[in-house]
Amino acid sequence: MTGMPGRRGRDVIVIGASAGGVGTLQKLLSGLPPGLPAAVLVVLHTATTDVPLRLPNILARSGPLPVAYAVPGQRLTPGIVVLAPADQHLVLTPGDILRLHRGPHVHGNRPAADPLFHSAARTCGGRVVAVVLSGVLRDAADGAAAVAAAGGAVLVQDPGEAPFPSMPQATLAQVPQARPLSVEDLGAAVARLAATAPPPATAPATTTCADGLDVALWLAVSRLHAYASTQRQLAERVAENSPLRRSAELKAYEAVHAAELIATHVLPAYATPAAPAGPAGPPGPATDSPAAGGRS
Repeated sequence: MTGMPGRRGRDVIVIGASAGGVGTLQKLLSGLPPGLPAAVLVVLHTATTDVPLRLPNILARSGPLPVAYAVPGQRLTPGIVVLAPADQHLVLTPGDILRLHRGPHVHGNRPAADPLFHSAARTCGGRVVAVVLSGVLRDAADGAAAVAAAGGAVLVQDPGEAPFPSMPQATLAQVPQARPLSVEDLGAAVARLAATAPPPATAPATTTCADGLDVALWLAVSRLHAYASTQRQLAERVAENSPLRRSAELKAYEAVHAAELIATHVLPAYATPAAPAGPAGPPGPATDSPAAGGRS
């Protein structure tokens, strides 16, 4: 069963934004109605400034919906905007439960939109509306393709008006059927889709791929990075020519290498089962952990 039983519309809205995204998000949120019958999940590439601390208040003043950072284990709630905390990927898991993890950076960012979009496509199928806003590079493009392949809807900010059009352009290249709209029209379009039933053939998934193997693999990746960090700290505390230092450095290297192998060669096989379009990307959660500082 899902966390929002009885919903007939597309009740999971996932949004990805990067450079130029704060102002665009403000305009989009201002166009959403009070009591939107959908949960809104947002990934914004954040820099190492005080902006992440103030972001919920900044966005909440823009529209009628409350805005808050995600809390590990919380369920989707209609009419609330949930932000990915700095330095953590936000993903959606079966039961409409949100998880946070510190897996590898995706497209140079953590949080990144692709992990969220892939997890939403796998978990919720046609219930999802993916929205890609202003940003550089191509984060969200592969995840949007997974959403479309699962029967979800994809909207993009019109690249002609986006301050940084690379993310919308990359998404349109991956998902030609995506609808480019001005930011003033995106809020109304999201509201309409939230009231529109998804195709019957794309019912929400009720099981995880390979009985949770993707979750276990992300847990392994997270633990390997934590082990590597511990070994690097140990190496810094001993003499430069010490055999113990060399041993710790080697263990750190081997752990990071193993994590990268899992993330790049094993996990993609479990990212979007049975999805015919778009390359796979990092999907499910690894660990729940408190928020940390941001990364640009």
